[in-house]
Amino acid sequence: MRRKKILAIVAGLFLFQSLAQAEVLGVYQARTGTGWLEKTEQGDLVLHLQGSYYDMGLEHGKLLREYTRAAARTLEYTLHRKIPFLPTSWLIVALDKYIYQKQAPYIPKEYLEEMQGLSDGSGIELKIIRVVSALTYLTSCETAAVWGPATKDGALYFIRSNDDFVAIDPKTKTAYSDLNMIVIYQPSGEIPYLIQSLPGLVGASDGINAQGIAVGNMSLPSKYETAAGVPMRFRIKQTLAKAHNLDEAIKWMSVKPFEGGYNFIVADAKIPAAKAIEMNSEKIYVGDENGPAESCHYFLKGVEFKQQPMKGLIMRTNHPLSPLILADFKNEIDFDGPKWTSGPRYLDLRQRLLNEYGALDLAKMMEILRASYQQIDYGDQPTIDATTHQFAFAPQSGEFLIAFSKGNPEILGRRQVSAFNQPYHRYNFYQLLKQQP
Repeated sequence: MRRKKILAIVAGLFLFQSLAQAEVLGVYQARTGTGWLEKTEQGDLVLHLQGSYYDMGLEHGKLLREYTRAAARTLEYTLHRKIPFLPTSWLIVALDKYIYQKQAPYIPKEYLEEMQGLSDGSGIELKIIRVVSALTYLTSCETAAVWGPATKDGALYFIRSNDDFVAIDPKTKTAYSDLNMIVIYQPSGEIPYLIQSLPGLVGASDGINAQGIAVGNMSLPSKYETAAGVPMRFRIKQTLAKAHNLDEAIKWMSVKPFEGGYNFIVADAKIPAAKAIEMNSEKIYVGDENGPAESCHYFLKGVEFKQQPMKGLIMRTNHPLSPLILADFKNEIDFDGPKWTSGPRYLDLRQRLLNEYGALDLAKMMEILRASYQQIDYGDQPTIDATTHQFAFAPQSGEFLIAFSKGNPEILGRRQVSAFNQPYHRYNFYQLLKQQP
């Protein structure tokens, strides 16, 4: 017991020293709160936002003005490279009209105000901000939650990996993903939460809140998808800001209309427990560790897939497990296919988790996630450039490990720049939440 206390004191002193040596890069006082930007001793950017959503957007724009301009340049350059025979200005107008304007009626008012504040603070045209936030690129992700008998101490641990297209800033010749940052939101009247994000981007693809709720998403190609629904990034953000428990998290994640298609893992560390959500624009499946999707038996291309539920384990990659959503899945699930495809990635990650079943903790979860990616041969797979970030959360204690991609994959290659080949850093959400500039 004495040894544990000494180790806890040493860890606390190390964390305090790490936070104390962070460099404050800027502070902006808005009407309802103070925003500030720091660079941690480990080299990561942390953006702290407080107040109304308009003011948090304003703080974001003021503190990251040049970085947000890089986001605008990156968007324009990416569109030019993808469709060089049309003026970029036309493409932005088209994306705004045919994607954003269809989403707009279903975006909560506070996030529209945040985008306006970001535009006002950065000087970037609102239409650009809207298009940046509207685009959800094809991602190839993995998410898992483990708890109870699966873990060393019974606590809940949550991992997510995000693979994405990496855009390049033509002015600096650097990858936009090099600006990855941790963002701490403290919205007036709502629950504080933490997300991974980028300058100029409003929305969330994953995160945790101060009530021990964690959410992660994975794309799920479906026959039924539409822009005319609550966008995934705002669905997750709204859940983190409002959900005090797992039931509330499921309620906010299930708000209609659906835009589909996605897999989500939603967890509550207080119980502890987690549920899977599979969604397209017409249907939704919600199930726990004993749900029908966790007990599957079917054949694909002559290959048998059979799975039994495991207590304290929920995980997904980029294909459905429930018969309800599987019927509308647009792609084929090939469990004997290339290692980067959804089936083999699912089997590999699940087996690694089962190999350590009963002994899983925060560090092991992160190492398993990294190892599952390090063994993949991506070959000529064209749609994903790099693993942009990976994290492991312990939502109850607030401890988390995070790694970001670094470098231009067009020059260095995707494996070298990917998050799974970068060092990961340790932080505590609740300590970051208490910090002042």
